[in-house]
Amino acid sequence: MTGYPYRTLFSWVTALALAWLALSSPWAMTWNLLLAGLVIVLALVAIVVATRRARARRHASRAVLEAIHVSLDTLPGDIRQNTPIVLTVGDSVPALAFGEPLVRMTDTTIWVRVDDPPRLAYVADALKRWREGQGPDAVTCLVGADQARDTATLSAGLRRWRAAIGEASRAVGYPLPVCIAVYAEEAGGPTDDCPWFGISGGSLPSGEALCDQLADRLAQYPQVAAPVDRAERMGRAARLEALVRWASGALLPALRDDARESGRSGRPVRVAAFGVTAVKGIPAHDSLYARFVTQLTGLATSAREGNRASYPLPDALIRGIAVQPVRRALPSALAHAFAWLALGFCAAAAASAWQNRALVARVFGDMAHYRTISAEHDAARVDALQALKRDRDELEQYQSAGVPPRLGLGFYRGANLLAPLNTLIAGYQPPAPPPSTIELNSLSLFKSGSAVLNPGSNRVLIGALELIKAHPDKRVLIAGHTDAVGAALSNLKLSEARAASVRDWLADAAGLPVTHFAIQGYGDTRPKAPNDTEAGRSANRRVEITLVPDCRDDRRGVQEILGQSACSFQQKE
Repeated sequence: MTGYPYRTLFSWVTALALAWLALSSPWAMTWNLLLAGLVIVLALVAIVVATRRARARRHASRAVLEAIHVSLDTLPGDIRQNTPIVLTVGDSVPALAFGEPLVRMTDTTIWVRVDDPPRLAYVADALKRWREGQGPDAVTCLVGADQARDTATLSAGLRRWRAAIGEASRAVGYPLPVCIAVYAEEAGGPTDDCPWFGISGGSLPSGEALCDQLADRLAQYPQVAAPVDRAERMGRAARLEALVRWASGALLPALRDDARESGRSGRPVRVAAFGVTAVKGIPAHDSLYARFVTQLTGLATSAREGNRASYPLPDALIRGIAVQPVRRALPSALAHAFAWLALGFCAAAAASAWQNRALVARVFGDMAHYRTISAEHDAARVDALQALKRDRDELEQYQSAGVPPRLGLGFYRGANLLAPLNTLIAGYQPPAPPPSTIELNSLSLFKSGSAVLNPGSNRVLIGALELIKAHPDKRVLIAGHTDAVGAALSNLKLSEARAASVRDWLADAAGLPVTHFAIQGYGDTRPKAPNDTEAGRSANRRVEITLVPDCRDDRRGVQEILGQSACSFQQKE
């Protein structure tokens, strides 16, 4: 694999995100579905963009690759890997150095020309694929000093190439070294080939340090010539020294250190080589370089006639730049995929820890709430008990069916909560049922043979009244009983009359309708004790007040008490 698999990585990240939403997300199902849809849409957009960029890259680099196939495909693989490939850029000079071809080979370097800044990143990426993971070794910017006539145009061109070099560096995955080669034309041309004067490799000095270092080398240049050529070389050395000073002030800051332009033109590039040379040509008296020389020396440059020769490529400057190593896309893609997997695992672990913490806090909160409710508030205790039972059922389901991934990953602590939950649930004791029957001695309420309540009998009936008020949802059955003294029919009527008297007083005192009460007279038919003793007859003379469920709620309860349906009770006068 030579190209970076962006689409495969996008699919991998999408799968991880969807898996997290399905298995680990703490959010509600609606939010998870919305986020899953958003993730899928973003993944499709990213894949479409990556596909379009791949097509644009192939289209932009087609001409260069065709030229490479024609010129270089016959080269052995080791030559491809070991011979530097340099991208050559510039506004007009590359055409003078290349002519019509897009690819040139010299003894030491393969030169590839790129005329359009937006295509530079595509060509660099295509060359990295062609060399099976080894990208271009450098970018050379060719600048003709005599062709730069406007400062704004020169700066704008440098900014465009600076941004393009930054994009190309991101495309290949490493900062591309930059070589600045500056040409000055001489009328008539030199009698010999002018060498390159510059610095290559390492850290490039800036400003005056660079000018001083090259001035020393230029000063030695006339000394190695024959006396007849020394004057010509001294003049050339002076012109080249002026060219160095002009280039160091007009070219290098725009590519290296101009912080004012970094926001619009990308980050500064790494200038690894810089050099100047003189070529046969036609000096321009109105160029920026010519005006700089006039300002520096006070001498105006006159227009001269001559023929322009082709510009030599700066092989000497490239020799100091190291050949780039092979950078396979597969290890990088696998590393990125593993990094995303690790990030997804960390996100799943964080979600699991958060949800486990919420689970433990909820169970502990339910247990604490249950403990704070006193036995007097049984209804609230029952509600809290139901919450405890739901917690217990949930934890038992996890214990039997397995802990879900959203709670797993080593953070689950629910198993330790089952024992205290079961202890609390088992320890619940319902409150004792209130007394359902109050028995009143008839002698404390009535005189012998009478059904009229005695004065002060309300003190005896207060307990029954409070019981009735405490249970307004219950019906009240009042039953009268007598001993066996006297006629049975008279005893039956007396017991019923006494029950009616108690009913009327309780209904009036409780503010309840008489229909809330039922009365029954039993006479001597249901004795509690034998009637042959005074104690037994006293126990049998009684009034029983019983609370029974409403007939609409529990007919069986009334039937069990009376042996007949509660709804069949009729008021007797």
